[in-house]
Amino acid sequence: MTSTQLYLATLLPQWGIFVGVVLIIVGYVDKKSIWTRLGWIVLIATSLTALYFNLFGGVKALAEANGSPSQASLLLSTGWQTAAGGVLAIVSLLMFQFKIKRYALLAVLTLLYFTLTFFIYSQVSESKDLNIKTNVPTEQKN
Repeated sequence: MTSTQLYLATLLPQWGIFVGVVLIIVGYVDKKSIWTRLGWIVLIATSLTALYFNLFGGVKALAEANGSPSQASLLLSTGWQTAAGGVLAIVSLLMFQFKIKRYALLAVLTLLYFTLTFFIYSQVSESKDLNIKTNVPTEQKN
């Protein structure tokens, strides 16, 4: 796992969450349902992207010697949180589409959940202890 792979796995979901939340807010303020629908679709696509990185990204959760979680472990847990948020986004989109009464409550809670997940991705991407386990052997100096 290289730092570029970790960078991509943190950057794409973070921007997807940002764009999705902004689109939903713009759709609510402008009373345009197309923007709101598009925002929910972006959040669902972001969740699927995070799920893809978790399942097929090659990230392995390894514990550090001092007992603290590695950056890859934090990335995996945040990816699963984003996937869970995707389920909330799907339910919110369906409730919005069928105009169910409690849509507003679920929408606010889902947006809050994704906003918190956005900041967790920020914390993972700004982590200074970048210890990445790779399968590539390094050269040893004699």
